[in-house]
Amino acid sequence: MRFGFAMHGSRGDVQPGVAVASALAERGHDVTVAAPEDIAPAVSRTGLPTKVLCPDNSELLRSPLVKERLKSKNPSVRLKALGEISAFGAEMSEQVMRELADDADVLVTGLLAQERAATVAEFAGATFVPLHYCPIRANTSVDVFGGTPRWARRALWFIGDQVNWLTVRKRDNDLRRRLGLPSARRPLPRRISVAGTPEVQAYDAAVFPGLADEWPARRPFTGALIPDEQTRKAFNGDHGAATDDTIAWAGADGAPVYVGFGSMPIERERLEHIVESLVGLGLRVIAHTDHDVPGGDAVLRVAGALDHEALLPHCRGAVHHGGAGTTSAVARAGIPAVIGWLSADQPMWTAALRHLGVGGGRRLKSLETDDLRLLLDDQVIGAAAELATRLTPPDVAVARCCDALEAAAN
Repeated sequence: MRFGFAMHGSRGDVQPGVAVASALAERGHDVTVAAPEDIAPAVSRTGLPTKVLCPDNSELLRSPLVKERLKSKNPSVRLKALGEISAFGAEMSEQVMRELADDADVLVTGLLAQERAATVAEFAGATFVPLHYCPIRANTSVDVFGGTPRWARRALWFIGDQVNWLTVRKRDNDLRRRLGLPSARRPLPRRISVAGTPEVQAYDAAVFPGLADEWPARRPFTGALIPDEQTRKAFNGDHGAATDDTIAWAGADGAPVYVGFGSMPIERERLEHIVESLVGLGLRVIAHTDHDVPGGDAVLRVAGALDHEALLPHCRGAVHHGGAGTTSAVARAGIPAVIGWLSADQPMWTAALRHLGVGGGRRLKSLETDDLRLLLDDQVIGAAAELATRLTPPDVAVARCCDALEAAAN
């Protein structure tokens, strides 16, 4: 069977696709992965056939578009910003996705650019299968903001679908017109539902109690998709030694707290405040950042890639941005988390951890020392350790996803 992976976004968005693509290749399938220009070399190191999908998106993440306009209190400003983000590198990625779909039985994508990928797959006659790293379809189980009554949640999800449709509708229908397809008149979730398209839920149902009972079998829950150790080392390149050195430092004294915000832009002063607060609480800190941070012997600053799967079990807690990949890695390590969220799905993960009693947090700019004391709470520490015993092992999750994609190809 032939599988094409079109993985937009950051390293955390691309890595789950690499995990599944590598496993499918081991099963003897023909697999190609397309990733942003800055991440494609990392994918290529794993030995997978690789294409450049779109331009380097690191500048986009640091731009005023993401740092300011996407967080504006003005809905019109946010809507326009979402439209521009959706269109970033669109012309190039549409062409590359067409090349993938023309030579594939199944076109797989992550959370980003699903509308375009679904349209391209429809044109090429390939099956479209999205990987969802968090809940993004209507339900009553997931309380995104915290404190929302069950009866109102489905309505909020419906509104979210409509807002997203407004941001992508024109470009998607322009693409459909260029490909000779009729215009789409409904948001993608409703079109997918009618078509019976599989939607892989690449996270643990245990983190969102009740959700699996609401949704049909075409939304299988696999667990978080993590590459095996060999693939992770290849993907991370020359940074394996940094992980080993960091683990050695972590084991030299009391277990530290990991602090890292992935590809999210964070001001040095905000990071310094978090690190200094943790040190003030008597904790050692691994600061995973390009910023210089104070702290003396109690702080280890590490730049570049680190293997979360290997490192986090040596930590006592984590402070991070609440991305799906980092949140899942922290949960699997069995340690509590404090999230300083910025946007997107991050408030959802914060609410989920708080509901489970294994963590909490708030908007990054409002995060204070009192929030960090949660990492010292014995009840939270115990709940985090217990949750880890109920999560799906990564190899099982990847195998389940491969099974689902093979079934879709058939």
